[in-house]
Amino acid sequence: MEQTDLITIPPSVIDQLKKNVNKYILKDKKPEGFEEALRYIALEKASKSQLAKLNSFSNHHSLSNDEDKEKLEILDKMIVFAKNWTKHENTKKEFSNKIRANTDHPTGASTKKQSGREVDRLQPSLSSVKPYSTAQLKDSALMRECFRIIAIMKMMD
Repeated sequence: MEQTDLITIPPSVIDQLKKNVNKYILKDKKPEGFEEALRYIALEKASKSQLAKLNSFSNHHSLSNDEDKEKLEILDKMIVFAKNWTKHENTKKEFSNKIRANTDHPTGASTKKQSGREVDRLQPSLSSVKPYSTAQLKDSALMRECFRIIAIMKMMD
């Protein structure tokens, strides 16, 4: 897991997790989600996949299930943070995709618009220029152009 995959958990969420964990710290039977809360408190960070799992849990939990109730009670603020973070990330991705799809900047990808990209196939590009032969250098117009380029290069120094 790379460092960029970890999301810093806000101090207010950490404080709430600590309060929730303190209720059960001395009890023999730990509720569901207790160890997960301890990990969040210890690291003060969560991975993107952990936040996605919490978001999924919040959308699909069952209040008739005792384990789900316990987990909701311990991780309540963390689940809210995960939902907000996931919503923010999805909005950011949608906005990014919208900008990319609506931009006329030529990217070279076949799915993107290619306006603004003009290539004259009859004129060679700079990448296809080969060194001149001695016979070609005897042409006076070509020699003048070479001297002009050399003069410009000397002025740049």
